[in-house]
Amino acid sequence: MTDVGGPDDGAAGRPIDERRLSRLPVRTIELCGDITAFDARRAAVETREREDPLYWVDLDVPRGWVLVGDNGQGDEWWLGPRDDVWFFDHVDGERAVARFAPLHLSITKWLMVGHVLAAGESVEDPTDSDRVRTRVALDAISPELSDRWPYDLP
Repeated sequence: MTDVGGPDDGAAGRPIDERRLSRLPVRTIELCGDITAFDARRAAVETREREDPLYWVDLDVPRGWVLVGDNGQGDEWWLGPRDDVWFFDHVDGERAVARFAPLHLSITKWLMVGHVLAAGESVEDPTDSDRVRTRVALDAISPELSDRWPYDLP
């Protein structure tokens, strides 16, 4: 088994199983306004920075959670212990369990969502038909995803 990170990568903490992160992009990339997907090394470093229990409010973060992306505004995307992506809403820096929402997506599907949203964002003046097309594309990735998505859709 190989692990991401190690004693000479500047980050303390446990190694993260590389197989869990194998579907992340080879480099950190902003897919759309809501999703910057981390590469495996950045995911490991960012996760280790958040392992301090003082970082969280009334929340014991179990091992197995890995930070896989953010939106550049403080909200984050986490890979849960069952390899499903969760959204973390950072309201005023509060870090509590109530701020997490399951998206019921694999990393691959989450990356697909980023591409669908990027296509929607590229339309200069979206019509109702464009918005419907985005919603239908999201719902094809995961049923009712357009309703669960935490942000306004393009």
